[in-house]
Amino acid sequence: MSGTNLTRRSFLKTTGAVAGASCLAAGSFGALRAFADDGDEKPGSGEQLFNCNCRSNCMGSCRLLAHVRDGKIVKLSPGGYQEPGYTGCCLKGLSYIERIYSPTRIQYPMRRVDGTERGAGQWERVTWDEAIAEIAQKMQDTIDQYGPKAIAFDAASGNYGYINGVYGLFPRLAACLGAIKTAACYDYAAGHGIDRVLGTGDWQYCNEPNSVLDSSMVVVWGTNPVFTHPHSWRWIQWAKEKGTKVVTIDPIKSATAHRSDEYIRVNPGHDGYLALAMANYVIEHDLVDWDFIGKRSNGAFLVRQDTKRHLSTANWPAESAAAYAAAVAAAKEKYAAQGATAVAAAVAAIPVDYYVWDNATGAITLIDDAQDPAMEGSFSTPDGIALDASYGLLKEQLSQYSIAEAARLTGLTEDFIVEFTERFAAERAVSVNITYGLDHFLNGYQNTWAIAILMALTGNLAKPGAGFTGVFTTRWSPETLGLWVTKEYKGLNATIPFGLMPEIVATQSLNGKPFPMKVMVSYCANPASNLGGQREFLDRLLPNLDYYVVIDMEMTDSARYADMVLPATSWYEVEDIRAGYNNPYTIYQEKAIEPLYESKPDSEIAYLLGRALGFEASFPEGDGIEKWAAILFSNAASKAKGLSLDRFRQEKVIQTTGTPGEAYITGMTDPFKTEKGRVRLYTDNPKPRLDYGQDLSDRVDGEHLVYYRDPEECGIDNPLAEKYPLVYLQEHSRFRVHTQWGRVPLLRELDPEPLAKVNGKDAAERGVTTDDLVEVYNDRGHCVVKCLVDESIAPGVVSIPKGWQRDQFIEGGYQEMSQPGMDPYPSAASFYDARVNFRKWEA
Repeated sequence: MSGTNLTRRSFLKTTGAVAGASCLAAGSFGALRAFADDGDEKPGSGEQLFNCNCRSNCMGSCRLLAHVRDGKIVKLSPGGYQEPGYTGCCLKGLSYIERIYSPTRIQYPMRRVDGTERGAGQWERVTWDEAIAEIAQKMQDTIDQYGPKAIAFDAASGNYGYINGVYGLFPRLAACLGAIKTAACYDYAAGHGIDRVLGTGDWQYCNEPNSVLDSSMVVVWGTNPVFTHPHSWRWIQWAKEKGTKVVTIDPIKSATAHRSDEYIRVNPGHDGYLALAMANYVIEHDLVDWDFIGKRSNGAFLVRQDTKRHLSTANWPAESAAAYAAAVAAAKEKYAAQGATAVAAAVAAIPVDYYVWDNATGAITLIDDAQDPAMEGSFSTPDGIALDASYGLLKEQLSQYSIAEAARLTGLTEDFIVEFTERFAAERAVSVNITYGLDHFLNGYQNTWAIAILMALTGNLAKPGAGFTGVFTTRWSPETLGLWVTKEYKGLNATIPFGLMPEIVATQSLNGKPFPMKVMVSYCANPASNLGGQREFLDRLLPNLDYYVVIDMEMTDSARYADMVLPATSWYEVEDIRAGYNNPYTIYQEKAIEPLYESKPDSEIAYLLGRALGFEASFPEGDGIEKWAAILFSNAASKAKGLSLDRFRQEKVIQTTGTPGEAYITGMTDPFKTEKGRVRLYTDNPKPRLDYGQDLSDRVDGEHLVYYRDPEECGIDNPLAEKYPLVYLQEHSRFRVHTQWGRVPLLRELDPEPLAKVNGKDAAERGVTTDDLVEVYNDRGHCVVKCLVDESIAPGVVSIPKGWQRDQFIEGGYQEMSQPGMDPYPSAASFYDARVNFRKWEA
């Protein structure tokens, strides 16, 4: 196929393999450059063209163009990026027009009819004035009786707009009130585990997707980018065509597994043990990349046996420790008025240096002065403090993880694990596409922590083609805190994960102490559908909540159980800005059409509520995006890049991360934000992601070194397997992003109803065949759906692709059976750590 006649439209009808082969043969992506000149980027007769973008949590951040005729969007088409490999979109993006004009859109404010049950579907139409007045009064009454922390604002990832999305003005309102802003708990364990090694926080651990073109091997571990991240898969496919080996590790033979060079089927939840056994084998057989470990890790840092902390100028010798303590006290005093975030940043900026044992001199010295730092051994300071080298501690820790046990837990053979480990260690540059899946277990962060340690020991970090991919995020951050903190600021508690809300509301307590929680507002979120263990929301949270407000486009499960529902605008009915995921750009959203019906932007709803509650100074009349954008771009990072609303209006798309023409590599493009910029084989100060007062005293000493923990339910040795022999997964669909797009007619033609996907062996044992109705159940709940016998599902697994609403099931809902528990370190949902059974439905 000739690359010269490949248009965007024909590209979307072909596979990445066809496009990739023609483009990469020339080495210039020449065919893709034609996209910028394609007819879809020029308005048709009588049309206006508006620059827009997808703002869901699919990690695609696609630029789209809205074709508008007579005030109505008539077509959506992909818009080009400067790097043409990031141009394109999926069926969800192109079909968003059906969401905008859907008959299921909420058209006006609605109040639950007084005296009817939540969820009964009995509503009365109210005006915006009535709705705002009622909500404000409920909030004020709650504050008067219980205090402002009895009000919670809940947001997830339904809209990544900086003004009218999760980052927007509702946190400003919450801060003025002194209310709770719940912290998201979805998909955070992966980053928390990797942060233990790379110091990259929750989201900044991945390389730019195009980095895989320099990889010799890509390991897709527990995720399915062919369906869920097609833009990432495009680069992997191109790398594969250049000779990169692509391996998928997964319990399900997914679309990605089918397109990989090698598929490795494992039992769910034991991946962390596999990675630790591989790491131990690497050490035992001297496959360690010593150049990387010596120069780029903290393996030589000395650890105090008394405190478990690194020996540093912050704690030794005494005069140095006293100087550091005084500097910390001064920083706290200076920045206390600016809040905890400012204090933490000031303390982190105080210089600290680290000690090693220098074999050349036989003495303790600072790392930069050492000639031959010891990686193993026990030592002591002149004043008698016992010390160990970090690498030696890791080596001892890993020695308990054997290839034999890894084989037993995962279902692989010992010979295969050995062979794969040797291949992995010998590769020039390994990229692990990790995204979400491994982290959806109670031991999720241990799984990803283990893989990060394996990557470090084999030197597969901070060099071209090596590291993690899957969730590349911007390294530029706007001044969102400035949007939230005003002169009327009272406080913003944003450390309580939403996963704790059912327990808090049901008991009206937190950590065993009274904590009234009476009013909740959900925006950019659908917690009733997306929270693990759905009955926790229905049976514990709702009955004990006085008042519930939901802001959305459609009647989601959450909206159905609300007391007041407010209609939100679509992405195309507002002006906004979003930072890209899995591309290096920040994208401008033009307002393509006027808001339909009586819908309002999130920012306007927050503004109306703020003024109704008396915060006119924080929500002054007439303020709009010009004011909010000026705040966003007021920080030093934005000024250094010359960012402004006017510039975005002119250029539409601006690269805000990395350098054009170069792949951003974590730890190489910019240093790791760790101690001395070195990856951590030993974590000096393992903190929880969120501090809501949880007691971790019995665990903290064990969190310095990577370790394995069995999953809560799905482990092969769990006695629950006798009653519920099947592990329950909820794979992500290419037809929905969580519950968004769940009612789009075009996509429902391709994926009309929820299905329970099971292996033929498990179906035969229960006398079930395809299209039979089955009940999937455990002690938490059940759902009734059609069965699909699918040999891509491993024996012992049931999968119901996620994203369906309760009314789309014959009975129950798929989230009833999922795991509601969270580990208190990552405070992250653990959907997959669940066991179920299924039986033919005879009702």
